[in-house]
Amino acid sequence: MMSRRFVTVFMAIFMFANVALINAQTAYLTTSVEEIAASLPARPIAIGLDVDDTVLFSSPGFQYAFSNTDGPDGTNKYGNRPLSNDQFWSDLSCQFDKFSIPKESARKIIELHRDRGDKIYFITARPPVKGEILTSILHREFKLENQPKAIFSGRISKAEFIKKHGLAIYYGDSDSDISEAHDAGVRAIRFMRSPLSNNKGKYNPGKHGEIVLENSEN
Repeated sequence: MMSRRFVTVFMAIFMFANVALINAQTAYLTTSVEEIAASLPARPIAIGLDVDDTVLFSSPGFQYAFSNTDGPDGTNKYGNRPLSNDQFWSDLSCQFDKFSIPKESARKIIELHRDRGDKIYFITARPPVKGEILTSILHREFKLENQPKAIFSGRISKAEFIKKHGLAIYYGDSDSDISEAHDAGVRAIRFMRSPLSNNKGKYNPGKHGEIVLENSEN
């Protein structure tokens, strides 16, 4: 039977370890929309944003990909590896984005850049598909006119597109969004993922020393 002293010491160590873990997970600096606005030059610039979990909560489409039973004999219509199925990506960008929810934090950032007259690019790592409705949804939801079509980078590093279009800032939620922006030599700002997101991709805010946009979970 454990002694009271042992239990006390164990609990103290457990609590210390958890506090250390929490601190490690939250060891990053945050910024606000107002602070970003104050840091921008007077002239218009070009900026870029990731799509999934940055400007759109698109988990409904991904949830269907993994949980549907619409295939033969109640199987998953996209097979055992939905994210490797071309039909899923076509369905996502051509149909399921009707169910994606714009993030309010993204509205504020996009409104800031829109009102400044900045060029706004959306760069997603989704593969290119024909008949995509993502561009029209993004432009409608965020009230954008005369802005470029969404870029589907697929397996190509976003750094290539960031450089090509002369972006000054790139916003994204994943570790790769930040690292690829840094590879392109531009400022990267991290969006937080919604706690309801089913995205299991690499996500470690502050990992690359980037600033995190406060209250950007939703």
